[in-house]
Amino acid sequence: MLFQKHDAGGFGDKVHHVGITEKDGHEEPYLYVDDADGLMTCVQMGTIELHGWGSRIEDVEKADRLVFDLDPDEGLDFEAVRAAAFQFRAILKSLGLTTFPMLTGGKGVHVIAPLTPDAEWPEVKDFASRVAQAVAQTDPAHFTAVLSKARRKGRIFVDYLRNQRGATAIMPYSARSRPGALVAAPITWAEMKTIDAPSHFHVGDAPELKKRAASKALAGWGRADQSLPHL
Repeated sequence: MLFQKHDAGGFGDKVHHVGITEKDGHEEPYLYVDDADGLMTCVQMGTIELHGWGSRIEDVEKADRLVFDLDPDEGLDFEAVRAAAFQFRAILKSLGLTTFPMLTGGKGVHVIAPLTPDAEWPEVKDFASRVAQAVAQTDPAHFTAVLSKARRKGRIFVDYLRNQRGATAIMPYSARSRPGALVAAPITWAEMKTIDAPSHFHVGDAPELKKRAASKALAGWGRADQSLPHL
């Protein structure tokens, strides 16, 4: 599988560039799209999955979302993930954050808290890390914040590492490069109570997904005017 973040010259003028400073100090042009023509250009170039930074092109150094990726061990069923998602919703609500769930089209669920983009990456990563570590320490039988596969046995890995500069997360409504051509799909918390699996939607559901995207139930999905709280 090829992962591409820079334009080698074949994307044309419908796929745009934003300059981002790399670790060594020099600037590289990263790709972004802002309309359907840009998306179709990516498709024509063989793109399947679209992953993005948790920030806006206007200021890539300030996060506009928190993402907690709840990634279950192979032996866990979706009921464990469902319970974990609601647990994170309650924890983040207690900290003053409104959250939204998204099926990943894989094994897990993303719990997403949109942010007003005023906190920079180090602060956002620190906050996400402390939340994940606190959950893992409080409930070690069900959660781990350690990346190691050996530490995930029978647990859900709370992947907070997507909340750092340069990290990406699967975008809403992106197809997945997996058997069944699954789709990452936003859902409501009411739907989270009964949805059967994080792999519920696939590309054959495109008409339904388009209707869902325009529905009143999902009209406010991923939108909230809220700042990163202080722990």
